[in-house]
Amino acid sequence: LYPLCSLKSLAALTPASILGVFCSIITCVFLGFRFFGGAYVPGGFLYSSVAPSLQPSFGIKGMNMLSPSCLILFSMAATGYMCHFAAPDFYHSLENNSPKRFKKLIANGFGATALLSVFFTFFGFLTFGGASSGMILNNYSTRDFGAVVCRLLTAGTLICGYPLILSGARSALFAMTKNGANVTESLRLNATKLLLSAVTCIALVLENSGFVVSLNGAISGSAIIYIFPSVMFLQSTKSRLSSGVLKMSRSLRAERLLNKFMIGLGAVLGLLGASVSVLESFFPGIL
Repeated sequence: LYPLCSLKSLAALTPASILGVFCSIITCVFLGFRFFGGAYVPGGFLYSSVAPSLQPSFGIKGMNMLSPSCLILFSMAATGYMCHFAAPDFYHSLENNSPKRFKKLIANGFGATALLSVFFTFFGFLTFGGASSGMILNNYSTRDFGAVVCRLLTAGTLICGYPLILSGARSALFAMTKNGANVTESLRLNATKLLLSAVTCIALVLENSGFVVSLNGAISGSAIIYIFPSVMFLQSTKSRLSSGVLKMSRSLRAERLLNKFMIGLGAVLGLLGASVSVLESFFPGIL
């Protein structure tokens, strides 16, 4: 991972990113194949080779959209769209970049992500139901050759996408600590080693990837979707009002109130989502 994370330009990761996308598509197709083939239904040829705790489970809890567990699903879904921090790097690395081409890139990227997320959720949950694990491939039998291949493909997808995430985290770190000052090559590499080592140490301790995804989605997702944009809008309008560039009006006052409400809503949703993720992972008997 370190050589990939040390690259100066995200453009060099284009082949790896394309490979990661194809790995995700192949895995999604496999999940659909197993769902329609019925290999994991009771009596299916792979059903008995799955651990009892991971075997399909339906009709136990029932369907309740107000269940606290739904917050975990919403939190996980939010992680699929959290790439705002890497937007500047994506824009500058885009060939012949322009706002129009960048909008097209965003539309295609988010559209494909939404479609894949829907199919992954659909096939995974309808195959295993309430027994679905945070990493759905864990439910599939170790005797399932297709699942073994998909696990390798997933590892490839994570390796290909990891540098993109770390690059955004590194840029954010420099933005907070260096305050626009020039970053030397030595400092950039040392920061890469520090971030990579820290994340690796955490990964060695935490075993439930579903908990990591849901907690990250609850906190970071709520902040990026609800809180940060509202705070930026309020600060921007406050500055323009103070300088006289902007005048207060009824619609502007209503919009500022709405943004304050969004900040509160984001804080509540983030707190609830994070709490449910922790309780579901470490204290399952409470919920």
